[in-house]
Parts: sequence; C-alpha cells; structure tokens
Amino acid sequence: MVRHYSSSGSFHGAGKGGGRYPQHCPPGFGGRYTVVSGDTMYYLAKRFGVSLDALIGANPQIGDPSMIYPGDVLCVPGESSGGRVPKHCPPGFGGRYTVVSGDTMYYLAKRFGVSLDALIAANPQIGDPSMIYPGDVLCVPGGSPGGRVPKHCPPGFQGRYTVAPGDTMYYLARRFGVSLDALIAANPQISDPNQLFPGDVLCVPGAGLPCREPFSCPHGFKDRYTVVPGDTMSQIAQRYGVSLDALIAANPQISDPKIIFPCDVLCVPGAPAPPLPCREPASCPHGFKGRYTVVPGDTMSKIAQRYGVSLDALIAANPQISDPKIIFPCDVLCVPRPA
Repeated sequence: MVRHYSSSGSFHGAGKGGGRYPQHCPPGFGGRYTVVSGDTMYYLAKRFGVSLDALIGANPQIGDPSMIYPGDVLCVPGESSGGRVPKHCPPGFGGRYTVVSGDTMYYLAKRFGVSLDALIAANPQIGDPSMIYPGDVLCVPGGSPGGRVPKHCPPGFQGRYTVAPGDTMYYLARRFGVSLDALIAANPQISDPNQLFPGDVLCVPGAGLPCREPFSCPHGFKDRYTVVPGDTMSQIAQRYGVSLDALIAANPQISDPKIIFPCDVLCVPGAPAPPLPCREPASCPHGFKGRYTVVPGDTMSKIAQRYGVSLDALIAANPQISDPKIIFPCDVLCVPRPA
C-alpha cells in the first residue's frame, strides 16, 4: 500500500498497536510517520529523502534507532535534502508540478490530460512510480487535450492567461479577483471547467476590485511595477533580482502576498548594495549628547528632528560624512546637544 504523508502532521497507513510518540517535532518538519512491519530507520531515511542522522536526531524518543516497532510514530525532518527534482524536462513539456499529500501518478496523469506512461517516462528521477512523496517535482509532458485557445475574448477583458500545472478555475478566479462564474462564462472553449490542462489559454474578465497602490515607496526603491495577468510576487522578485521578503515588506498595501491582481501597483525595492565600510567619527565635540547608529530609512534631517537639534549643527558635528545627503546603515553620528 502506498502511504503518503502531509505537512500538517499525519500519515496515512498507520501500523497496528501502540507505540512511542514524540512530544513535539522540530521546526520545519515534513510530517509524522507511523512505523509498519519491516520498516527500518535506514529504509525510511532513504524513502523520505533525508539523511539517516537527521531522521535519528529528530526522534529522541527512539532510544535505540536500530530497534523500531510497528506503531512507533516518527517525526520526518523537512525536505531540505528531499524532494526529488528532475535535472531537466523533455522538449515540449507542459510545466513542472510539485507533489502534495495524496497525489498519485495515476491521478496526476488524469488531472493534466496526459497518459500515465508519458508522465512516468518524463520523470526517470522517480525510481518507483507507485511511490511519490510531497516535495517531489515532476515534469508534466505536453497534454494532447491542452492548448485550447479562445477565438476571441469578451469586451473589457483584462488579459489572457496560460494555464500552468496545478491551476484550477477556482484558484484562478480568486487570484485575478473575478467571480468563478464570470471566468467560466468568458471561456466557452473549456467544455468542462473542472478540467484544465497546462497550455490552455483563458480570457480573464475585467476585475471588479479596485487597483491597490502604495501610499508611498520606501527610501531607495528601484521602480514601481503594475501587475499583469499571470504575475506572482515570486516571479516579480526574481525578475528584478530582489528577495521575495524584501518585495513583500515594501508593499504593505498587499494584505495577502499570495494573491495579487492585474493593475495592483508594487514598490520594487533596490537590489542589495555591496557592503560599505561603516563610518565612525574619530571623536565627538565637547559636550555632545551621544552617538547614534544609522538605520535603514534614516536621513540627516530626520535624525536632527528626532533629537531636537538643528540640521546644520548635526552636519557640523560629523565631518566624517562627506555628503550629508547620503548616509548608510551602520554609520555612526555624533549628536550635539540642543542649542
């Protein structure tokens, strides 16, 4: 029997009887697994794509790792070393898909409209096609039913979108901020809305939601970008060479970074600059109030205002700053006393 586990912490296919249970699992663990007859730590580590040491380390409740029994429950470490990934995908493939709990090759072949043999052949990294695990990445070959393109799109549509592996009508309607009924109605070429295939092209009707724009962009931002159909935060971050965390942090107007809509405007932060030496004063003038270390977003004007001193006095107290208009995080300033 194929047993799949879930990141929520439960495995299907538990063994009979009692067993030893972990009090808790380490952060980022991939799931819990219930031992069945014939299992060994070595076999399970290989099966879940983690090191034997990592599996043993995650399960201190097992006093002797060479002795595990049916009913014992193990914490499976995260997939940092797991998740089998293809080196490359064959020409004309429809996309890549990351396996989630409950998936099978048969189910995925049916879902993506390809033959089971074609899906298996496109993924030689999967030694046993009856055993796939969350985190495995599969190449999805181009499906014969895929590639359905609308003859034309209705007036006022906001764009065309090419279906990727894993997409559903419900997910796309939510992503683009339109009703499911409107998305289905705009795409009569899709005879069964429950069956989308990689390569299908959809008309995306006009969104009924207002476009979200930032009130202002953070200091040193690189650009403003208007979202188009198909965009994700991850794709935009990659396109501009910035981290996903930085892009999300620069756009608090986007309440859920997983859902962005065409016409949303994003602040694109500047790419990380190479580290600069921190400038420190050799000494501070007599009677100065204290030293201050610059943080991101600071300006000389803001710091002067914060400490109740004149901008001229702050600049004069810090001759190590050659251009007062340009200060960097970790610069150290002498703060004079208010006049």
